[in-house]
Amino acid sequence: MIILYLQQFQGLLQQFLKLFFTVLLIMDPIGILPQFLAITGEYDALTRRTIIRHSVIIAGLVLLVFVIFGRVILLFFGITPGAFYISGGILFFIISFEMIQSKPRARTTPTSSIDPSDTKMIAVFPIAIPLIAGPGMITTIMLNVSESSFTIVSLCILLAAIILGLLIEYAALRAGSLILKLIGTTGMFVVEKIMGLILSGLSIQLIYDGLVKLGITAG
Repeated sequence: MIILYLQQFQGLLQQFLKLFFTVLLIMDPIGILPQFLAITGEYDALTRRTIIRHSVIIAGLVLLVFVIFGRVILLFFGITPGAFYISGGILFFIISFEMIQSKPRARTTPTSSIDPSDTKMIAVFPIAIPLIAGPGMITTIMLNVSESSFTIVSLCILLAAIILGLLIEYAALRAGSLILKLIGTTGMFVVEKIMGLILSGLSIQLIYDGLVKLGITAG
């Protein structure tokens, strides 16, 4: 009996770690630091901390909406899990390619139309959406909730991975200037490339899983 419980715990731990590292890759707390510092560079430390706190909370609420209603959205539009796996894999591959090629991420939306004095608006857009809660994170959530085996336990694991990811994102943004000083431009370059390579492998695996789910290829 004890061995069975240990095996179940090991399986749940592996599921959590896999999902957590996927969330971390997509959120990319190191990669968004230059954009964040460029957007909030003119603010004092207290105002910046307020923006960070609001941004993380808002991003968490947005992601929670997709956790709750993600399956309903897929059912409403008649999107099968296999089809969404393939589309998610393609999206992840595009993101990973941009990371490897050091191209500006699509989520780095210009802020020229936003009044710099409106810190609440900046916290919502573009920091919370789409820098933190971007298409990649929404796709990650939808991929998980679309699984036929998605249970209450799976929901708890998903929420735990998202919450931990947001906490790391919060810590990274709070220590943004220090991190940039410690690892420098070269360090950020290396981290971005490694994360991009891992994400590219994950994207191909998702496409393959989608083809299997659609019955196009054998598993």
